[in-house]
Amino acid sequence: MNLLRLFRRQIQVARVSGIPVRIDYRWFFVFALSAWVIALSFREGTSLTQFVRLGGVAAWVAGLLTTFALFLSIFGHELSHALLARAEGIESEEIVLHPFGGLTRLRREPDSPRAEFRIAIAGPSASFLIGVAALAGFYLARLAGLGALAAVLSMIGFWNFTIAASNLLPGYPLDGGRVLRAVLWKRTGQLEDATRVAGLGGQLIGGTLLAFGGYFYLWLGDPFMGLWLALVGLFLFDAARAVTRPRRKGPRTAGDAMAAPVSVEPGATVGHFVDHVLTLHRREVFTVAREGRLHGLLALQDLKALPRERWHRTRVDEVMRPVEQDLFVAPSTPLERAERLLSENGAGALAVVDEEGRLVGLLLRGRVRRRGRAVK
Repeated sequence: MNLLRLFRRQIQVARVSGIPVRIDYRWFFVFALSAWVIALSFREGTSLTQFVRLGGVAAWVAGLLTTFALFLSIFGHELSHALLARAEGIESEEIVLHPFGGLTRLRREPDSPRAEFRIAIAGPSASFLIGVAALAGFYLARLAGLGALAAVLSMIGFWNFTIAASNLLPGYPLDGGRVLRAVLWKRTGQLEDATRVAGLGGQLIGGTLLAFGGYFYLWLGDPFMGLWLALVGLFLFDAARAVTRPRRKGPRTAGDAMAAPVSVEPGATVGHFVDHVLTLHRREVFTVAREGRLHGLLALQDLKALPRERWHRTRVDEVMRPVEQDLFVAPSTPLERAERLLSENGAGALAVVDEEGRLVGLLLRGRVRRRGRAVK
């Protein structure tokens, strides 16, 4: 696995209200960098920390706790989207925290402009309320003479006000872009046209951030802020461009693109699998199932470490990859999300399981069916 793919992989860290919460490996780098910057500010007593100075260990503890609180604020922002979506009858696939913030993946589009508006505005509203609460805590902490706590709360408040304001910019996929899409959708009745306009707004904002990044880097001599703005701008521009591209014809969901699974019993031996299944079906990954119920995935790469003399003594369920959240999807899962999981889960395959838990198909990386054929 190359380094870029490693950093794009995600791990599940929690499940809140039935919604998986994931982070990717890049998050750890940003978390450590943020904790270091805040800890250094506490040690030196800069304006960022209200000129409060702390010793080495205390500064690091403050840096870690503050950074954790900042990312917890982002989670609160995204959870509000998910809960409002549930109130509108839409379940969420997952909440993902990444270096540039977070996102909530909904299983389907909202049914109406009103639902779209309510779901979109929930995030900035939550961030604003968190900011108000942190600001109130800041004043109380100052009155009580708790300088370090006041400094932490001031950063949390400022951070949440910034999140609320920046997310209201009228460019998709920012919340302000979704609000704009809801307004245009209500006026025109055309969701795709509204999405395209909001996406163009997102590209404009992303391009502007890229330009500001270059200005900070080249003219103001601030490489950290310059590179950060450029990365955020590039991320936003790329996400916005994706929704303005003409929709390709062909399958749109995992169910449209899946192929028939080739399964092996979990109790079968590896030797039986090699002699009677692998010889007939040349593929890299097989489903492990019994009576139509998925038990796991068997990848040929996982068999390389198993000596040949143990093939007839080792059962398939001893070497398979057991069922985890990133190894299967529902037939209705958008194909874009399924393909992303295919590239990140390390197995190179996804089982497709229906609402009743039955195995109905398989997606293999590089062999997703489009218009009845496999393409690279």
